[in-house]
Amino acid sequence: MLYTLSSKLRLANKGHMQNFGEIIKTIDEMVALLGKEQKEDDKQKGWCQDELDKAADEETAAKEKLAQVEASIAEMTDTVASLGEEIATLQDSIKTLDKTVAEATEQRKEEHEEALAAAQMGQAAVGLVGKAKARMEKFYSPSFLEAQTQQAPGFLQIRAHRARRDLFGLTEEQDQPEAPETFSGEVKKNEKSAGVIGMMDMIIKDLEMDMKDAEYEEKTAQEDYAKLMSESEATRQQDSKSITDKSATKADLEGKLVTAKTDLASATQELSIVQTGIGDLHGSCDFLLQNYDLRKEARSNEIDALKNAKAMLSGANFGF
Repeated sequence: MLYTLSSKLRLANKGHMQNFGEIIKTIDEMVALLGKEQKEDDKQKGWCQDELDKAADEETAAKEKLAQVEASIAEMTDTVASLGEEIATLQDSIKTLDKTVAEATEQRKEEHEEALAAAQMGQAAVGLVGKAKARMEKFYSPSFLEAQTQQAPGFLQIRAHRARRDLFGLTEEQDQPEAPETFSGEVKKNEKSAGVIGMMDMIIKDLEMDMKDAEYEEKTAQEDYAKLMSESEATRQQDSKSITDKSATKADLEGKLVTAKTDLASATQELSIVQTGIGDLHGSCDFLLQNYDLRKEARSNEIDALKNAKAMLSGANFGF
């Protein structure tokens, strides 16, 4: 256009009339083209801003989703680990409880056997002391002594000493006879026999009391053992139920954890796609957005210049 305009101006200076309509038409086309380019820039700017805003929102949502999945995975991982520790603790508790029950059962068995043996020994002791007491009572009873008065004194002494030796387990030397007494008057127990029989009564009473105490202790020990067994069984059932429940929860969480890891990979991929799209947008939009005002001002100036040129070619007077 500049070349054509220069040629026509040279010809006009030589006196040839020139028609600038073609140039003016070209100027109008250029003004229209610049206007069209500006409209495209305006449209592209609006689209870029909308798309960048939309992409920014998508990136924020993708990051939030990714953060939520990561937090969920971290929480479930911690819970699974905690459940594993709790299950292991409960299993150890059951093992310890079973060991305690086995030891208590063995101890109770030994105590019961000892109690039975002690009871049998006590009963035997009571029987033996009772027999000894009966023999003493028979030996020192008035009817027995009265019967002996009808026998010869020598024979009576022999029977008496022999009975006493049998009762107390004495030898013949240890059981030297005392001077015989006459059997005139009322026959009574002597003080020594009364003391021995009283002592035997005390021994029997003590043995019976010991047996009752031992019986009470055995009964109490058995009740304590039964209570321990009942409580241990209840505890074991509760711990076993807890293990079952926690194992089910752990298995469920592990399944969810697998799904969550799949979601994590998907969320990571979505974020990557969004960020790639944002990168592409910046590649196509940054130049326009950064130079939009300069490009608009340049076009405006160019359009003004073209319009001035058109006016000049059309014979307009600009006061030069």
